[in-house]
Amino acid sequence: MQEGGGQGYANPVNVTPGAKTSPININSLFPPELLVIVFDVLHKDLMESLPFPLPYDEGLQRFKEHPFSVLMLVCRGWCDLIQTTPAYWTFVDIGVLHNTVVREQADAVRSLGSEGAGNLKGRLTKAGSLPLYVTVAPEYILDFGTVLEILKEHAHQLETINIVKMPHLKRATLRQVSSEQFLQLFELPLPSLKRLHIDEFYLIPRPPEPWIGSRVEMDAPQLYHLSSHLHILIPQNPFHLTSLSISGVDMATIQSTLAHGQVQLPNLLNLRITDSDPGLVLPALSTPLLQVLVYHSEDASTHLPEELPEYSHLRDLQWSDVGPDLTFDLFFRRCPHLSRYANYVIGEEAELDISILVYPPTILARPGGIDSIKWPDLQEVLFDCATYAAMKALVDVVPTIKRIRTLRDPIASPMRQGEDVERERTCLCELREKVDVVVWLDPWTET
Repeated sequence: MQEGGGQGYANPVNVTPGAKTSPININSLFPPELLVIVFDVLHKDLMESLPFPLPYDEGLQRFKEHPFSVLMLVCRGWCDLIQTTPAYWTFVDIGVLHNTVVREQADAVRSLGSEGAGNLKGRLTKAGSLPLYVTVAPEYILDFGTVLEILKEHAHQLETINIVKMPHLKRATLRQVSSEQFLQLFELPLPSLKRLHIDEFYLIPRPPEPWIGSRVEMDAPQLYHLSSHLHILIPQNPFHLTSLSISGVDMATIQSTLAHGQVQLPNLLNLRITDSDPGLVLPALSTPLLQVLVYHSEDASTHLPEELPEYSHLRDLQWSDVGPDLTFDLFFRRCPHLSRYANYVIGEEAELDISILVYPPTILARPGGIDSIKWPDLQEVLFDCATYAAMKALVDVVPTIKRIRTLRDPIASPMRQGEDVERERTCLCELREKVDVVVWLDPWTET
């Protein structure tokens, strides 16, 4: 019999008691080639998880420090690897977050200065020739013209531009800037640009220039997601544009746009109109493949189009219900294959004070009754408030409906004093025999 183990077992290593062992070098366990693979996966997951547009608060949470700031503290080798890898420096924030190149708190107007300009140039250069994700808060940078000049040098790399207004500020200090100065960046060739968001903000122009919107045709052939406030920005070749959001565009701007002819958006799938008259916007745009329309405003449309085309691909309509609206009536009739309708904007329920809602949905209170219009084969209907009796009557007229949501429960919180609650309970029971009914933001009981 052998001592110390059976055949095939290696002899144990003899370690002299009290002998010093060499510390393990972390770089011998994780060579640079492996680290790059791991860091690449982490960085890709981070960037792909970013919502667009990027809200200020979430941006601050994610980028208060560089995402790899802790990893850079492990050792000099890891720090050098991260510092010299362009892919980890493609996100640049200017005047937005606490770690900006301006290096000041995000609650005051700042001047970039020569040092800040140098830092910004250096940060952009660290990305090499890779596409850039840039977030800018122009209201709080005094020398915004300097920022524009620096960004122009990297215009060919700009893939995502997120121009934001910091919502936590109660009072914003606005500086003087002309609309031409603000828009000149978008008049440059932007061959890599895929996503552009311009938040809702107002700048004081240099007198006597009025601050009005304008139409800019962009040289951005890859642009697919566009969200702009006050101005109408349209790519010269809009073939890839699938999502468009327009807000705060006044009548004069829309009319000047129409003077250039209808804007052709052959592949647009999602359109959002906020605080702009849809009676003017819809005729200005040709959207033959449109699938989703969202209209959000506190006012009804005041300009009835002479005619609208048939939106045969539209499946989802969310239209703020602020009372009778002839443009809505016309548009609704032009959507023969609609499957979901909401009389509010989904995702912004918290902005509604449902306790003051006492009137039924306008579409259910038409003078001729629910069956006075031709309904599409709806499957899902969402109301801010409605009685179960009215919803039951709707299902009788549109039997294709499978799901109904009401934000305000007419039983727990009757819409009007003296409401017949017992009748409502009976209607709810009968309604649930036919469709899935949920209240507020409760999940559907059936998928």
